[in-house]
Amino acid sequence: MKRFIFKTLLLLLPIIVAAVSMEYLLRRIPNDYTYKKHYLDEHSRDIRLLILGSSETYFGIDPIYFSQNTFNASHVSQTLDLDYEIFDKYQNRFDNLKDIIISITYHTLWGRLKTGVEAWRMKNYALYYGIDTKSWSDNSEILNGKLAINIQRLFDHYFKKTNDITCSELGWATTFKSEIVNDLEETGRSAALRHTYKDINSQEKTLVFAENMKILNSLAEFCNQYNVRLTILTCPTYDSYRENLSEEQLRRMTDTLNEFAAEHANCQYINWLANPDFTAKDFFDGDHLNEKGAKKLSEKLACRIDSIQ
Repeated sequence: MKRFIFKTLLLLLPIIVAAVSMEYLLRRIPNDYTYKKHYLDEHSRDIRLLILGSSETYFGIDPIYFSQNTFNASHVSQTLDLDYEIFDKYQNRFDNLKDIIISITYHTLWGRLKTGVEAWRMKNYALYYGIDTKSWSDNSEILNGKLAINIQRLFDHYFKKTNDITCSELGWATTFKSEIVNDLEETGRSAALRHTYKDINSQEKTLVFAENMKILNSLAEFCNQYNVRLTILTCPTYDSYRENLSEEQLRRMTDTLNEFAAEHANCQYINWLANPDFTAKDFFDGDHLNEKGAKKLSEKLACRIDSIQ
């Protein structure tokens, strides 16, 4: 029996060594999460306007268009609980913070990344932000990615000298270019269906909704205590996205956020979901702006915020 175990371990040893080596090398590839954490570590005391949210603000708001020192801490599929985890990690260092912009989309109030189809992204918060996600598997790159993709990432970084950083110096995502043509009708329709929940009144969704509202209240309380303005933003979307939304879910979102803003003197809600200033040429797909749309949105927001300073 001992000989069998010994031989088995000898056979497994190369696999274990390869897995540990791959894990180590993958973690050393620079990415948006390591970049943004490093920026917040170094510059959080200087930030005057902090942007939080998911891909809508990640691709949609470019800090260079704001007059004050601005940083975009959004990530793809980042949900409210993770927005708050990042904010909470640095809140004691935000000595000069004056404004927070946080995006709330059609599906935000009922969503959690850890229970969604992109739950594999949770490892980025565990590994690179040091956030406790309550799941041991989130502490591994190789357990949250396909082998072929991880091998390609290793090859690209260590042989072609590329990295996984896709954001600008101030955190805005740079990859949704206007020269890339997507079907706005199909991408809008499919995204709307993907973001519509079967029953927002179910016990599960009611609980998530309550937790998310508690997070928003905590953020508003901080803003009130430290005289920081909170702007909740629903970003522009293309016609095909809006035409396929659930009326009940959309109404619940807008009613909730309008009431929330009315209850907090330091808070405003900007609903630009159907803003007519944004046309087809501004969109990368049905629910995301390209760089032209991002410039337009950023300039409009900067003007709005500057006007009430």
